[in-house]
Amino acid sequence: MKKQLAGLSLTLLVFAATVVGQSQPPVELETLLTRAGAYITRFATAFANVVAEERYLQQASGRQTMSGAGRGAVVPGITGQQRRELVSDFLLVRLGGDDMWVPFRDVFEVDGRPVREREERLTRLLLSPTGQTLDQARLILEESARYNIGNVERTINMPLLALGFLEVVQQRRFRYTLGKEDGRAGSGIWVVNYTEQARPTFVRTPDGKNLFATGRFWIEAASGRVVKTELVFQDDVLRASVTTSFRTDERFHVDVPFEMVEDYLLSRSREHIAGRASYGDRKSTHLNSSHGYIS
Repeated sequence: MKKQLAGLSLTLLVFAATVVGQSQPPVELETLLTRAGAYITRFATAFANVVAEERYLQQASGRQTMSGAGRGAVVPGITGQQRRELVSDFLLVRLGGDDMWVPFRDVFEVDGRPVREREERLTRLLLSPTGQTLDQARLILEESARYNIGNVERTINMPLLALGFLEVVQQRRFRYTLGKEDGRAGSGIWVVNYTEQARPTFVRTPDGKNLFATGRFWIEAASGRVVKTELVFQDDVLRASVTTSFRTDERFHVDVPFEMVEDYLLSRSREHIAGRASYGDRKSTHLNSSHGYIS
């Protein structure tokens, strides 16, 4: 049976956190997190309903789901390699009337072959947001997830998931510590480490087991701008990591995702899954009643 991971929706607000007993650093953690929270609020406003084209290469090696073996079956003693390339629409949808942003991907091409008309479902979803928009987005997300390869059935492979840990209602669920300044990431960029503390956790197994998130943020001290996120989950079966890098797009006045790198290792079968996604061709969804999205 496939290992299953499911991420929760993203809500973006502002909160300040403190660390007790830390020596006086060059930059205060409380200030850094407060600025990051405010920045993420601006990010969500600027990036909501922006459609980016995602090109996503996945590769798996080791004992895997083999053709004809049945859904999720592992064939003992058989080693194989898989490769898949997905092209999708990726966007952050703001639900009408709620301060909630939901990220999702909608796959329209698999290994060079179209699997649907590109704009039809996206247009309907954005032109007519209703109370069912979240349910529709989840259905599309689940449908797109079935194209993932390997024995990890997942929806955590989203470039914006870790940003949710910096929002006001979520920061209290985590313990943060200040790392070092990372000049390789840019001037004034500081590393902030985090560990999830609260239950239930953001990500859980199908049987309800909590998976505690750990990782790092790279944050510009002066502005709170987030230039990189790292997200890690680990238990006795699986180690999973998702790392997203951001860079400035002057059209939106925030740093937007340009690359996501994922890595999964199943300890029992030694199966390894790796993925790399890039983002481009971003379009703002300025909608009208007779057309789809336009740039």
